[in-house]
Amino acid sequence: MRLLRAIQLLAILLFLQSCATMSSNPADLIVGTWQSTVGGFSVTTTYDETKVAVDGHEALGYRLDENQLMIDSDETTRRLVNFPSSSEMIQVDMITGTVHRFERVSDAG
Repeated sequence: MRLLRAIQLLAILLFLQSCATMSSNPADLIVGTWQSTVGGFSVTTTYDETKVAVDGHEALGYRLDENQLMIDSDETTRRLVNFPSSSEMIQVDMITGTVHRFERVSDAG
């Protein structure tokens, strides 16, 4: 079972690495407002250069190390981030392998 999980995670990582974008720097692409669905509910997430807010709640700091997204003070939130296009963001939970898709609502500003 662990081997199957590792193979699945590796396949997801390889897929994400193969996705091409206009900019290779996730920090250039993440800024803006994104829409996603979690548990059947619509969620709006807004990133600026240093903070992220979900559905208008208090913004938390974040950082990107290449394509690894980490929310300040919570290392368990580490995600791999990729942008198949300028209007789509995919985040993969590095612990569970869960894939979370986002659609851009608006750019920064």
